Amino acid sequence: MKNKKIVFLSLLLLFGSLQPIFADAEDQESIELNAKIEIEKVSRNIINALRYGRFVLADTEWKKIQSDVYKTFAEYDYLNGSLLYSRMEWQEAKESLNRTLKKEPNHEAASFLLGMIYAQEDSWSEAKETWIETNQISPYNPFYHYNLGLAYFILKDYPNAITSLNKSLEYKANYNEAKLILAKTYLELNQVDKAKIELSSILEQDPKHIQASHLMGRVIYLMDKDPKKSLTYLKNPRALGWREKKVYARCYFEMRMWREAENLLRPIAYSPFADEYDQSFYLNLLLNLGFDERANDFFHFIQKQSQNESKIAEAYRMLLSSREGKDLLYHYFKLRY
Repeated sequence: MKNKKIVFLSLLLLFGSLQPIFADAEDQESIELNAKIEIEKVSRNIINALRYGRFVLADTEWKKIQSDVYKTFAEYDYLNGSLLYSRMEWQEAKESLNRTLKKEPNHEAASFLLGMIYAQEDSWSEAKETWIETNQISPYNPFYHYNLGLAYFILKDYPNAITSLNKSLEYKANYNEAKLILAKTYLELNQVDKAKIELSSILEQDPKHIQASHLMGRVIYLMDKDPKKSLTYLKNPRALGWREKKVYARCYFEMRMWREAENLLRPIAYSPFADEYDQSFYLNLLLNLGFDERANDFFHFIQKQSQNESKIAEAYRMLLSSREGKDLLYHYFKLRY
């Protein structure tokens, strides 16, 4: 009997000693659960604030999750990367997003945003590789396929651009931005009829779509050689890409509107990637306008051009394409500056 009492007392003491351990474990689980709920709420608030350009609100929300308990979550690093991205602090943002992906490899938003940073840095090959991974994580998002298609277009990988852009349109049928890049891709492949189909579809939905209208004017000139009709599609000369500037300059020239043609062609003629046709065409324009002195200066400018300018021309063309691409990217949320 005495032994039984001793055993009973021992069990009571053991149970009493374990209670604080169980309590501590329960407290820790409760803390982590509450932290998870809080960081999810703050995450929604920060991302929505960034989308609408409410940067002060985003920073205020960020301050709510600065205790150590939040820093173990992948979402903490993602939010930090997002805030750094909005400030255009690319290197620090990349480091934070890579930490996110190390903790949670299938974090699609972090993967997508990492690709955005590479694109902003003109590193389109890295952007492409990153967005390939993003699309593997989330294969049904039209915006992910669109940005990947745009990266392929910038890199002149036109078959893969067409594949990705068609995937985007498969999941978002009336996605005009995807149709626009698809039309540009077809034009690069000299598939003018296919480009016209995509552009007609855009303009049917949105007759005021400036970029589609400008491209349609280029298509009309290539197909019909009708400068007058092509010029009806010109909405804003300042918004023209360099390829379209060449076409519309030719249209103005054929309509004997030489001053307008000269204004459009001038930046092309003086650029490193102007070919002999562009240069002779510009000389002809200057002479037609009676600008003999300017024609003479331009002739001497051509003669002084370096013989190794092919590399400069290609780099310049790539930078122009990259700038155009960044304007056309699908942005998840806004930049501060």
